[in-house]
Amino acid sequence: MAADTAGVDRALGAIGTTFRLMRLYPPSHPAVAEALRQIGEALPALAALGTVEWKVGVTGLHWHGQHLLPRNAQIAELAGLLYARGVRAVTLNPGITAEHVLALFHVATGTVSVDDGSLGRIALSLGRRTSARLERLRTAMPASGTPAVAEAPTAYEAQAVAAPPAPAQAPAPPAPPAPPAPPAPATQEESAAVAADALMGSKRSSTAFRPDVLPLDVEVKRAVATLGSATTTEHQSAAVEKLAALAPQLLSLRDIAIMAEAIAALDRLLPTAQDPGLVALIDKAAVALSERTLVERLVHRLGEPRVPPEEREALVTAVGALASLSMSLVVDAFLAAPVDLRPPYRAAVRKAADRALEPLQGKLADKDPQVVAAAAEFVGLTGSPQAVALLIPLLRHPSEFAREAALLGLVEAGGREIARPAMPALKDESVVVRMAAVRCIAAGGDPAASTVLIRRVEQEPDEGVQAELLRAIGRLGANEALEVLARYAEPGGIMHRRSSIVRAAAVDGLRHIMRPEARGLLELYSKDKEPAVRKAAETALR
Repeated sequence: MAADTAGVDRALGAIGTTFRLMRLYPPSHPAVAEALRQIGEALPALAALGTVEWKVGVTGLHWHGQHLLPRNAQIAELAGLLYARGVRAVTLNPGITAEHVLALFHVATGTVSVDDGSLGRIALSLGRRTSARLERLRTAMPASGTPAVAEAPTAYEAQAVAAPPAPAQAPAPPAPPAPPAPPAPATQEESAAVAADALMGSKRSSTAFRPDVLPLDVEVKRAVATLGSATTTEHQSAAVEKLAALAPQLLSLRDIAIMAEAIAALDRLLPTAQDPGLVALIDKAAVALSERTLVERLVHRLGEPRVPPEEREALVTAVGALASLSMSLVVDAFLAAPVDLRPPYRAAVRKAADRALEPLQGKLADKDPQVVAAAAEFVGLTGSPQAVALLIPLLRHPSEFAREAALLGLVEAGGREIARPAMPALKDESVVVRMAAVRCIAAGGDPAASTVLIRRVEQEPDEGVQAELLRAIGRLGANEALEVLARYAEPGGIMHRRSSIVRAAAVDGLRHIMRPEARGLLELYSKDKEPAVRKAAETALR
């Protein structure tokens, strides 16, 4: 059985982040201090596991046969440097602190030996061959300070000793001295250590320490936090200017969540902004963050599974804020996504509200019925007062998908005015359109529409639509609803036995009738022989 690595992965993630920051900034830098604090928060979960031993490989760390964080480049680099130093296992004992982890970084970079006391509760194990060879490499120094082993003669000195003396009659000009050959490493482990030193030297030489500059993601998060907490126009303007200045660098990041948070913060600030200068700054920052490639990445990420809830919320707000650019992409992604991954797109349209109406109007005239259906549903989700006027003409669309979506869009729009346009659809040839029409009339909430529904329930041939009609009659609660529902809740005669689907729908409709007679019928049908009817009555009595 595989070991639970949740706590270990959390601690290793913090360690990898700190290792990256330690190589960019000095220990006193605020970003490093924050990363060390996160390590301290993750260590208790690691200590709860007791003594933990990680095997060190060339490509990463292993525990109980599992490769820990295989895609974390920082952890892979740390393990590779430790492996080059001859470390084959890292043992973490309870009581480990962030300072001990820092000492482990120094071992990897070659500034601290593997048996240094600063490692504290961390024990490093060397391979048996490695430890024996390292012992042979340690040469003692005499008290006088002279080296115990004489230095080998250079190639030029060896040539001068071995060559015979030249004839005096023809003295040859002295040959230029040959460059000394680099000393060959004594062992494979020493050559690996030299390679690690060269790697660290190249990293250090190519990266300049800038204590006054934070990483880009930290700066963006601080600017977003300032936008949420700032109370004065000056502070808000400064934070917006900061985001606008960081926009070109922000677009190069792979972390789409940071960009979504920045756009969402600007969208939340815009309705409360009163100063014209602040509104202009918000517009400037929004234009800088509205590249098409970024919008495409936001829409694609919105439809991915297993997105964290906080990131999903920021993505919904960002896609809604950029509705004029994103709605066309959202329609295409909505049609291509599985049914269980479509709710985030609906949430983005609801967030966009009236801003999504204009780009969606063009989609209502598309030649593809699927596109028209998706656009009609989205128009209803906007909640705009203009949605009803845009959707009513679609009730006569040739495609049943478009007619059904238009009715469902009217349900989302709401209002008593949606009931009358939906009544002709009760006689539509498509079953799904008739069911959508019943829901639309019920959503209108007009009790006078019950007369049309009661007349239609007697003529409807499909049991599913008939059941939907009975639920709608109960929901509208007209005076004659109790009599109709009581009649359809009865099992019927021998020749005309009613199905359990219709009876259960009638019983479900009775729960909306606030009269003692309805309560008595529910108690009666709670002992019915049909399981569906009995369950509907028991649910209504709760």
